[in-house]
Amino acid sequence: MKKLLLTVLAFAIGLTSFSQTRHVVRSTKAPNTELLLEKAPQQSARTIMASEKPAPKTETINGVSATYIPIGQAGNAYGFYFGPRTYLWADNNLNSVVFTHRMTGGTEVEGNSRVSYDVSTDGGATWETNVQVYTPLGPGPQYPEAAGRYPQGGIINPEGNTDPANAHYAYFIATIINTNNIWGGYAYGSNVLTETDPSNPSQVNLGFEPGYYRTVPDAFTITQQAVAWYLEPSVDLSSGSAEYTGDLILGRGEMDGGVIVYEEELIGFLAPLDGMNDSKIAFAPDGQTGYILVMSDSEGDPQPYTNYHPILLKTTDGGDSWSDPIHVLLGGEDGNETLKNYWSDEIMEELYGAGFNRDEIYYNMGYQCDIIVDGQGNPHITGIIALGTEEGWYPNEGTMATWHVYSDDGGATWAADALYDNIWLQGEPAGLVMYNRPYAASTMDGHYLFFSWIDTDLEGAEANTNPNIFVTGYDSEDNTYYEGGVQNVTALSLYWFSAFYGSMSQYVFSEDNGGPWDIEIPFVFTEYTVPGDPAAEMNFYYIKGFTIPMLVGIDSHEGLANFVVSQNSPNPAVNSTSILVTTETSGVINLRVNNILGQVVHQESVDNSALAHTFNVNVSNLESGIYFYTIEIGKSSITKKMLVK
Repeated sequence: MKKLLLTVLAFAIGLTSFSQTRHVVRSTKAPNTELLLEKAPQQSARTIMASEKPAPKTETINGVSATYIPIGQAGNAYGFYFGPRTYLWADNNLNSVVFTHRMTGGTEVEGNSRVSYDVSTDGGATWETNVQVYTPLGPGPQYPEAAGRYPQGGIINPEGNTDPANAHYAYFIATIINTNNIWGGYAYGSNVLTETDPSNPSQVNLGFEPGYYRTVPDAFTITQQAVAWYLEPSVDLSSGSAEYTGDLILGRGEMDGGVIVYEEELIGFLAPLDGMNDSKIAFAPDGQTGYILVMSDSEGDPQPYTNYHPILLKTTDGGDSWSDPIHVLLGGEDGNETLKNYWSDEIMEELYGAGFNRDEIYYNMGYQCDIIVDGQGNPHITGIIALGTEEGWYPNEGTMATWHVYSDDGGATWAADALYDNIWLQGEPAGLVMYNRPYAASTMDGHYLFFSWIDTDLEGAEANTNPNIFVTGYDSEDNTYYEGGVQNVTALSLYWFSAFYGSMSQYVFSEDNGGPWDIEIPFVFTEYTVPGDPAAEMNFYYIKGFTIPMLVGIDSHEGLANFVVSQNSPNPAVNSTSILVTTETSGVINLRVNNILGQVVHQESVDNSALAHTFNVNVSNLESGIYFYTIEIGKSSITKKMLVK
């Protein structure tokens, strides 16, 4: 029923008409091992307690020079694995970035139940690490009282401030107090961002209150108006099973007298016992328009041919009031047309038999998601969507993809683009589940957006156990994607196939140099010091210097060129499509077509003596999906997106 289930029926039943190894149907309910993780083995006797950090390593791949900088450490992998949360946070106005994590040590009070942050005030080049901000309340029967778990954090920066010394670091964590099964508590606090040696943090612990069934929150954010928010569905575990109560726990925090202070409320949402797979919260740069996102099956209000799907609450007054639920339909007659027509007839027939009706196919989004809000207040959601049935889904290679689901009118209507055909949904490196960890990020003005995820593209791999980090960019004003397509951040580096639990910051570093914007995207991942041992100490690495130049899909930049490029017609293209180029001067016109991975799939040139030329492009040999075509004349180029059906 919910992500926070103690047990789940995750069956793997092959339908009789096809291979079990390719098309495995899984439960749409996410297994929730987070509730069981504290029963895992204690700190390993083989733990490497390194007295010296590894040296930073700089690698130049495809012209991009990135440095892998060792930052803090944790006593084990628990607290960073499983889902995407707000671990990493960059602030372009401060040129600062923080990373939140548990500390090293065993199960005593001064052990790995403490929480710390790492901070850089020079754009990630140098760091102060393991700055302690949270301490458990005392000894406990198995773990310390109010042991800190799953920490999240970010930077609270007053509007207009550019001095890191005037900003604060804020954290928010789950705690073990044994009032809601082993869970039941939260803790939060703040510290002057640069006050690191010694730190002087505030700490507030929250326990059980009627209606507030606290477990492990997935959602935490901070607006550019210095307001912090956390969110979690209230789930009662006292009976031994997870039962959603019909309420969301929503916290709103602001600085008061140099410390952060929260107010909590319960918001009625959907029906009790509805399933919940993930939840997030995000705001536009103005801090007024925001969205609560919950991934639910909405069993109490089922949607046609749609299993788990995004459901949003919207605010336009800075969170003072919230709208009724907004369902983002995936399947059915009113579902997303791009999604419904993405997979080929051959795949659909293999799964559903001859005579299938695309309006009667189930779709499922899960298990994890993220959301970012652009500068116009529009929501952008990312995560895996796969074909499904009424009882399950097919998160397998060939039947799933990472999608960008978005609205250009504030949530009234929705569009969707497939970003990447995933190979694996999940793996269990060292016995801990690892899904695709989708993240959404933006420049601080909400103009350029970025979507990242992890996947294992290692030949011979049998699961998502050797991950790389992938990312692509999007121009929310032009509705076009980065012309270089999807980038493999860690390919060919020392950490190729080992970027475990790769995570992206909500905001990126950006600089307008009068041409393409230089965008540096912060990432972090972990390294097992003892391969295969999640109870051993973990080293965290920050990726410094991974950049994308953002002239994204370039409709809005036609003024830089003395020619005009038409949208291809027909679009979507079936067997062939036409592209008209109108130019003021004669000369060579080059056409290049790239897939979403950036690979060139077609190119041709013409020496044009007239002032217009039509390219007739044969696309019959191309797979269905998103492509980018680029027209180059001299030193100028224009890129547009096209669909192939």
